[in-house]
Amino acid sequence: MIKSSWLGLAMLLYAAQGFAGEVSVSDVWSRATAPGQDSAVVGLRITSQKEARMVALSSPAAAEAQMHSMTHENGMMKMRQLDSLTLPAKQEVVLGAGGDHLMLVNLKKPLKAGDVVPLTLTVQFADKSTEKVEIKAVVQPLTHDHQHHH
Repeated sequence: MIKSSWLGLAMLLYAAQGFAGEVSVSDVWSRATAPGQDSAVVGLRITSQKEARMVALSSPAAAEAQMHSMTHENGMMKMRQLDSLTLPAKQEVVLGAGGDHLMLVNLKKPLKAGDVVPLTLTVQFADKSTEKVEIKAVVQPLTHDHQHHH
């Protein structure tokens, strides 16, 4: 009898820890889509306690979710899809409108302000172990300028 409750407690502690895990994510947002637009940018802040890479991304709201980097080359904005996104240890990485960001492609339905979009990030650590992080993006109105959020 005692044993089983101890096990329950251990599982509970593990679950609580596993949830906080090595990776914390905050300030997750997406932008409402304009008519005819079938992709949406997702921004967030992510901090990994250990060096890691974001290796995969999925959302039930879209056929595909991608990681993109944005660079300025010769005054041109270049966007390319990334296979993985580096997360330096204990450094907050901000993804969003102005640089690296996440992209939902082929949305199943338009995003409206106030919608909540569930996403699953897969993060891989140096030792090849992975952690899945479940997050929810809150959709902002189209007119909302995220740059002046803080």
